[in-house]
Amino acid sequence: MITRVFLIGWVLFIAQLIGFADDSKPDEKEWDNPRGYKIMKPDNLDSEKNYPLIISLHGFTSNGAGQQAFFPLRELAEKHGFFYCYPSGLDRSWNATEACCDWRNRNDDSTYLRELILWAQKTLNIDKKRVYLTGLSNGGFMSYRMATDHADLITAIAPFAGVGYKKWPKNPSESVSVLHIHGTNDRTIKWDGGGILARKYPSVEENFEMWRKFNQCEKKQPVTGQKIDLARRVEGKETIITSFANKDGSVLTELWRTENGGHVTPPTKEARERIVKWLLDRSK
Repeated sequence: MITRVFLIGWVLFIAQLIGFADDSKPDEKEWDNPRGYKIMKPDNLDSEKNYPLIISLHGFTSNGAGQQAFFPLRELAEKHGFFYCYPSGLDRSWNATEACCDWRNRNDDSTYLRELILWAQKTLNIDKKRVYLTGLSNGGFMSYRMATDHADLITAIAPFAGVGYKKWPKNPSESVSVLHIHGTNDRTIKWDGGGILARKYPSVEENFEMWRKFNQCEKKQPVTGQKIDLARRVEGKETIITSFANKDGSVLTELWRTENGGHVTPPTKEARERIVKWLLDRSK
């Protein structure tokens, strides 16, 4: 009897050593992009090099295809060399700030997009120091959410017509360069701030100042006051640039004020390339 007990004990001990004794902890499942977002890449990439990633986020009620029409990246990716992605949020929205736009708080898009970035970095030759987000409206709000939640991953953002939090729930873990683009005649996300379903969002200038101060961007850049032609639907050079940099110039906080621009202001080809180059010039 003693010998039998000894043998059973010895078998259990060996099983523990080789991992058979406790099956209550299954192997961790590999994250496999369950929403099926497609990371697109230009032709003829050098497999020995790492390339930037730009994620472009759609507005409320739209989807990835709609954002691709608003801000096409294929030709620019071929010209400048970067990966890009147009995700589609569940229920045609992103759970960004308290003001916009998953008011039932059903989806954790912040964690999901973080996992998407980590998955892309693991499976593709992506430069971890050059990950960027841009987005329109709700996608702009979500860009700010990602910069707030995941500053360790995000290098810079370029939101259109979408602001960040009225009151920050927390500070980002580190600086994130910001290029904010907004029309003065935006009647949906108003230049002077407002609310959606009684949930407040900041004015464009208030939002800009919060990020400028957090990023410690005190140096006014020479480009300040320059006008460019951004809006295809507004005649002439209607967009005024205001730009500040931190002490060593590694972080920028920039505002493009589009006079008479509305909520959806498709940028000209030249302006779109300028925005992309602005992002690509930023690095961790």
